[in-house]
Amino acid sequence: MNLIESLNIEYIKVNDDELEAKMNLTKFHDNTYGYLNGGATIAFGEIIGGYASIQIIDDDELAVGQSVNANHMKPKKIEGYIIAKGKLMHKGRMSHVWNIEMIDQNNVLISHVTVSNAIIKGVR
Repeated sequence: MNLIESLNIEYIKVNDDELEAKMNLTKFHDNTYGYLNGGATIAFGEIIGGYASIQIIDDDELAVGQSVNANHMKPKKIEGYIIAKGKLMHKGRMSHVWNIEMIDQNNVLISHVTVSNAIIKGVR
């Protein structure tokens, strides 16, 4: 099992400058107090930001995580899901920056994550 499967990411949709993904919450995401672990939210953001960059670069390029910044706005009980909606803020030749808002099933902002990816030459 990989991290994507463990995090229970249900889908990732990407177009040229937007992304959307869903993470169903389970006991795996628990911070031991019944709330969403902030690290799970950060991992979710980095995974989907990297995936989104890979979808919009050339086949001879790779997107690798360079920086992740997260601000957690509200605690989220381990129930339901969170939806990530992101916008590509910068699409450079050598880097991408994604701004991602994580909202719950009640449309409450849980976290804001910014992901920067380095774009490098490599084989996928």
